[in-house]
Amino acid sequence: MLSGDRDVAIGRSGPFATTLEGLSTEFDRIDVLTPNVGSNSRMNPHNGVSVESSPVSRLRQTWWLRKRGAELMHAHGHDLIVSHDYGIFSNGRAASFLSRKYGTPYVSEIHHVPGHPRRAQWWEPFEQIIYRVYLTRVARGAVAIRVVNRSEVPTILRRWGIPTSRILVLSSAYIDRSVFHPATRSKEYALGFVGRLVANKNLRYVAQVFEAVAARWPSARFVVVGEGPERGSFEVELARVGVLKKVTFMGWLETTNQLAEIYRGVNALVCPSLSEGGPRVCLEAMSCGTAVFATPVGVMPETIDHGENGWLLPWDPEAGASLVCEALGNSDGLSAVGVAAAASTVQFEKSVVLEAYAAAYRKLARMSVND
Repeated sequence: MLSGDRDVAIGRSGPFATTLEGLSTEFDRIDVLTPNVGSNSRMNPHNGVSVESSPVSRLRQTWWLRKRGAELMHAHGHDLIVSHDYGIFSNGRAASFLSRKYGTPYVSEIHHVPGHPRRAQWWEPFEQIIYRVYLTRVARGAVAIRVVNRSEVPTILRRWGIPTSRILVLSSAYIDRSVFHPATRSKEYALGFVGRLVANKNLRYVAQVFEAVAARWPSARFVVVGEGPERGSFEVELARVGVLKKVTFMGWLETTNQLAEIYRGVNALVCPSLSEGGPRVCLEAMSCGTAVFATPVGVMPETIDHGENGWLLPWDPEAGASLVCEALGNSDGLSAVGVAAAASTVQFEKSVVLEAYAAAYRKLARMSVND
């Protein structure tokens, strides 16, 4: 596996670490190569799983992946190469090389496309050009293009000429329902936001929603879980609209149990992302019986029945804030939506999703690169 996940290389728990734990029972050996994390670390987090981080810079990553990947392929004779593809496609270019060299099938994983469905940064249209070139040229040799939602990413891939037959839909969002489940808890916060504080999270929209809710309910308080490069500008925006002192910043939490408690402690979660593969946080909150307001990104249009088990936010922040205020003002309706939300996440149960993932990749491992 050629991965972009750095957390697993430094021993930090997270979704990818949990995925590897699940897959370790399905495959004899999994070698994971990651970007540089400051040192050339190697670890074995689970039986049969080896994680090694690159010792070189981003610009030399493809060279290192080819070199180290070839050594591992020669030593262990892997049956499948999985490439998490993004950015300048260091992983994908190396995976394509190794696939041709050893005749081993490879899968290109595209979790989301920058700027789709909405742009967060001015340069994202240029990133889309790079994605298109990679997928239509370099990734032609991949046995499948794995995506994580049924509509958003497949739509743009088909627009670029990728045949539907080469698009494999496998969810990356899974829920440990022993952790994320409804439970009685007092509601400390009117609204919560969970996620990296980065441009595609549409943080100005979040601030406008907080502002509208605080204007209607002056005692309302809010919680933000996460960190990121946009925290400073987010705080400035919250101060500008007069709600900064009402917001509690939690940073990253140590355990998933702590996160589940946060979900249960908010009346609702707001997630106005511009582009996403999931977002996982919405599914976690829904599984806890918490109502979610999310823009139509990732799996949200496939999962949320508007007004029944959640709400799909309009792209206009003012209209979105009005929708949130209206829903929060109906406590019985909010509770009913939370109950329906929890029931609708059964399809994302961890064991079900990981079993489907493993079964699909076992099948691909038996394919020829010419299939």
